[in-house]
Amino acid sequence: MALLTDDCDINKFWLTTYLGGNGDYYICIISEDEQGIKSSKEVRVSTSGGNAPTSVKIAVAELYRAMDNEELNYYPQK
Repeated sequence: MALLTDDCDINKFWLTTYLGGNGDYYICIISEDEQGIKSSKEVRVSTSGGNAPTSVKIAVAELYRAMDNEELNYYPQK
């Protein structure tokens, strides 16, 4: 299950991350509309090259690992 935002009484958004087959990390925001239809937007953080400074790449990798340890890197089913 993904991480449901703390303002879920106002907005239904989840946060999740995933590791692409290319070794890059993706931060994903998933939203749900009034009809229950989910959509997502992803941001790619490249591990080789890219725009992010090294400290940001490390932080994103740590976020991925922390969320994975808590089993929050899965698309929300509910």
